[in-house]
Amino acid sequence: MARLDLHMHSTCSDGRHPPGWVIRQAASNGAELVALTDHDTLAGVEEARQVGGPLGVTVVAGVEMSVIHDPLGELHVLGYLPARDDLADLELQLSEYRDERLGRARRTLDLLRDLGAPIEEDAVVRHADGGVVGRPHIARALVDAGHVESVQEAFDRYLRNGGPAFVQRSVLGMEESIALIHDCGGIASLAHPTRYRETEASIESFAAAGGDAVELYYRNDPPDVVASGKRLASRLGLAATGGSDFHGIHTDEMPPATVPIPDHSADRLIDLLKDLAI
Repeated sequence: MARLDLHMHSTCSDGRHPPGWVIRQAASNGAELVALTDHDTLAGVEEARQVGGPLGVTVVAGVEMSVIHDPLGELHVLGYLPARDDLADLELQLSEYRDERLGRARRTLDLLRDLGAPIEEDAVVRHADGGVVGRPHIARALVDAGHVESVQEAFDRYLRNGGPAFVQRSVLGMEESIALIHDCGGIASLAHPTRYRETEASIESFAAAGGDAVELYYRNDPPDVVASGKRLASRLGLAATGGSDFHGIHTDEMPPATVPIPDHSADRLIDLLKDLAI
């Protein structure tokens, strides 16, 4: 179990469970500090805080944003944000991202229809249930329609990056996204670097763009990979963060607050982030 989890998703974006449920699970697994990091929205943060407080869990407002970096492609940035009302510029950008996500989903549905796997937009929206529309919602609709047997198969056959129904997003560049987070008084971390085709180059580019941290303790990445990442992060002056990336939809996921993070790293992260929650 872990004392913190800085990467979790809820029904406010593409997770399977409401914010309060996610926080309760993290608390039951020993979390002291967590961040709810839904895609392109802060909608679940207030509920998360209301649930976390009585359980002794400090909740930091978080968000996960996609960025485009040439030539590395699409990368994800986690923003950890201060507890204040004045986040107007960020909220405006996130609103534009949410609109863009819906347009992307519609283009994906067009491709699926051409591939012989038609589904209705209403079915996708029902799965989103008021949250930000994402590929997992399309995947669930594909399962419902009988085109695939599982969400994982939907990604493997159609929706994976570079897949036949994949649509590239139109998003900000890495420097712009990091600056947006910094302008709010927040901290920017590179999400799951081991998921990118060029891990070291992604971390180096993120540091050069002004990033603050990198998610080195991620799911069940092996110790030698974590150690290599720590050496690089130390050389570049990046803090080491960690999280489960919990969605509740994939078979290889780890529950909230179960990614092992050494005590010395956890202490540093708590010191770094706890003031944002005040």
